[in-house]
Amino acid sequence: SDLTNAWTDKAPLPKARDHMATVAVNGKIHVIGGRFGSTADNTGMHDVYDPKTDKWEGAPPMPTPRSGVSFGFAKGKIVVAGGECRNRATYNEVEAYDVAAGKWMALSPMPSGRHAAASAGLGDRIFFAGGSRGCGGNDKANDLFVLTPP
Repeated sequence: SDLTNAWTDKAPLPKARDHMATVAVNGKIHVIGGRFGSTADNTGMHDVYDPKTDKWEGAPPMPTPRSGVSFGFAKGKIVVAGGECRNRATYNEVEAYDVAAGKWMALSPMPSGRHAAASAGLGDRIFFAGGSRGCGGNDKANDLFVLTPP
């Protein structure tokens, strides 16, 4: 069993990566996107971990492979926004995974591309704050965007 204030090994991700979204929904953990090396190795992989069984299963991949994304959960959807980098520019794409339907959908793009923005779901909305408009941490932002998924 898990001990308080102690680390316990569990089943590893199916493929090692970093800079991904991690969202807990309905007792499972969704790990979405990320990269295997540089931003040239971005992925749309979507793996779901079940702590009850200590097993991973694949889910539909995010349509736009990217890393350094911001994310949140609202209205039954995991929303993934922004990311780095494509052709030396940040992503402004926003895509949502409808957990019940098991499908991705495109949403309105961010007003400006960015990566590594702080994000949080609150009620029916997701708030996105700051981040970098440029790749690799260049051009820091201080604006706050709010999105209400459909």
